[in-house]
Amino acid sequence: MDSHLIQLGFSKSQSKATLYVKNINGESLVVSIYVDDMLVTGSKIELIQKFKYEMEKVFEMTDLGVMKYFLGMEVMQPNDGFFICQQKYMSDILHRFKMQDCKPVSTPISTGLKLGKDENAEKVDESIYRSLIGCLLYLTASKPNILFAVSLLSRFMYSTKETHLTAAKRVLRYIKGTNTLGIFFPASAGKTLKLVGYSDSDWGGCVEDSKSTSGYVFSLGSSFFSWSSTK
Repeated sequence: MDSHLIQLGFSKSQSKATLYVKNINGESLVVSIYVDDMLVTGSKIELIQKFKYEMEKVFEMTDLGVMKYFLGMEVMQPNDGFFICQQKYMSDILHRFKMQDCKPVSTPISTGLKLGKDENAEKVDESIYRSLIGCLLYLTASKPNILFAVSLLSRFMYSTKETHLTAAKRVLRYIKGTNTLGIFFPASAGKTLKLVGYSDSDWGGCVEDSKSTSGYVFSLGSSFFSWSSTK
């Protein structure tokens, strides 16, 4: 697949090995590959149709049409832009951890909460906690507003205590009340593209080693496209 795309004139992204871009007379074609699935988009529908025809001559492929669901990500494509969310995935998480009937809260983490090893608290099943954190980490692909909380909770996947599990369940309660939210990329954003970035740090916020947690978020036009929260 890689050899064939290069032969067709695509260039591989330096930051993501499964992303390919081709520029033709000012027009663009973008292809992303995940195992045996492929996504393709471009600035002209004719370019996309020609690409699919070229690929079907070499590989046995099935055209599933306009993308609606991919790797747990739901994509809606109205005329005014793109909306990305993980509503079904969130519902599955809530049912998996028996939190589907929980009471929603307005924030994913309590204001000023400082989590540590908490030697005095009761231990809980670490396998359940790790599974929950893994699910939440994947959910951050469309919900940057839970990233700080999930990043903090992921530090306690070993020697997990009741306080850590309670904080993780709060994130699930927040998800319950915001399961219809996602990220919208308006079609008109290209006319007023402006790159804006924000960053912040809690300056020695970790109670265990006094290290800081730094975070950033970048927007292009009117939508976020890159975010992080890292100790």
